[in-house]
Amino acid sequence: MEKLVYLILIAAILFSSCTSMDSRQTEIWAWSHPHNDYSQAKWDSLFQKMSDHHFKGILLSADSTALVRVIPIAKKYEIEVHAWMWAMNRGDARPEWLSVNALGQSLADEQAYVGYYKFMCPALPEVREFIKSKVEALTQIDGLAGVHLDYIRYVDVFLPVGLQPKYNLVQDSIMSQFDYGYHPYLREKYKAQFGVDPFQLEDYTHDSSWFQFRLNQVTEAVNLLPGVTVKEGMKLTAAVFPEPEMSAHMVRQQWDKWNLDAFFPMVYYNFYNEDPEWTGEIIAKAKSMVPEKAIICGLYIPGINDEDSFRASIQNAMSNGATGISLFEISGLQDFHWEVLSELE
Repeated sequence: MEKLVYLILIAAILFSSCTSMDSRQTEIWAWSHPHNDYSQAKWDSLFQKMSDHHFKGILLSADSTALVRVIPIAKKYEIEVHAWMWAMNRGDARPEWLSVNALGQSLADEQAYVGYYKFMCPALPEVREFIKSKVEALTQIDGLAGVHLDYIRYVDVFLPVGLQPKYNLVQDSIMSQFDYGYHPYLREKYKAQFGVDPFQLEDYTHDSSWFQFRLNQVTEAVNLLPGVTVKEGMKLTAAVFPEPEMSAHMVRQQWDKWNLDAFFPMVYYNFYNEDPEWTGEIIAKAKSMVPEKAIICGLYIPGINDEDSFRASIQNAMSNGATGISLFEISGLQDFHWEVLSELE
């Protein structure tokens, strides 16, 4: 009898442990533009609603006025505020810092996809110092919990397949006008290490050494930043493309080599003509490459138009190793989104 009671007790403990693990708390985040037209009361109401649905944090546009205004309200509801900062793509960049493509065209003179693409050359010391100074300025904002990097990459070599028709493109191979990373300084840096200008390589478009060298420039720029935020006791995270290998291929972004606290991969499945199940596949791949890091699955709210798809996206992400989800963006949430989020409580 005593043995039977012991076995029942052990089974109960194991069941409790499994149940707890399966129902672990899902971190819920959202990106947000500054919404300078929002009143204090509207922000308070929004944070109250976010608190009721157990949001952990908000990634708010790095607008110092908005941050100073919003942080005290968010703090009232124990919601973290991280400054969402555009990093390598900056409208305030100097023309001589801007990236150059394989045709020798600078973004200072030629547009790539959209006019606001002003990507800087990540190899330039001035660019690295510029980005570092922007992060340092944000760390001085009282109550800020972290800095969230975005556009920390090159111009898209390949757009997501679902977006290519918008630009009348079929990108089944590298197109020189979208192949960036040929700034004279970057080329000289490569030549100093390898003894040859990239343009003198037999097939510079596909050369693995030149490819990796450009990836490394972004990684070096990123890995200069954690010391700034660690010193201030803040988290440093980034919005990245779906998983590291895709990111390297599409935008020259090798984020599994970055020393950040967490990653927010933008698993916008409709951009890739995929379905919610794809979310799980991507998160599983990402998690396998950075198993020790928190992965917050980014979901594109305008592309999720029904309750079942939203629920399935979250379930697929969480069951494949995600720590939580992040929603783009908070103002786009409809009633059914909030209803599904209430199920995570």
